[in-house]
Amino acid sequence: MTIHYTMRMFAVAVALFFGGLLTHADAQVPGVGGGTFGGEVRGVTQLKGTVVCVGCTLEEAQGAQPQMRHLYQLVHARGQLVMAVQEVNRSAMWEVWPHRLSIRTPNHLFQQLTAEANLFKSVELLGLLSRGGRTFDLFQVTIAEG
Repeated sequence: MTIHYTMRMFAVAVALFFGGLLTHADAQVPGVGGGTFGGEVRGVTQLKGTVVCVGCTLEEAQGAQPQMRHLYQLVHARGQLVMAVQEVNRSAMWEVWPHRLSIRTPNHLFQQLTAEANLFKSVELLGLLSRGGRTFDLFQVTIAEG
């Protein structure tokens, strides 16, 4: 096994572990329950797309790239970016997301995602989306080579 594969499987295992901790029996009865620390999550979410601009707003990106569809603004404590999303592993769910998401992730992952050298490259993000669909806890960024 390669180190990349091992690290990826470890990240997925950690996400599943914490996802299991964050969801509980209250989720069995819709609309009932006391919530959890940090909000309930839906499980591991995988986004595939490209970063189209860093430091811009959703409106600016839409104005500059009117032909692009499925643009989402990701807002972090260190800045913001707009991403064109092509695929989500939970495709039935992502069409109703708000087009502005708060993103929580370590600074080094946000820096990797916003690096100028990675603009318009294929990007894969793994994380946990809150049940309200407004916060994405990002734990892995993979940039396609080339």
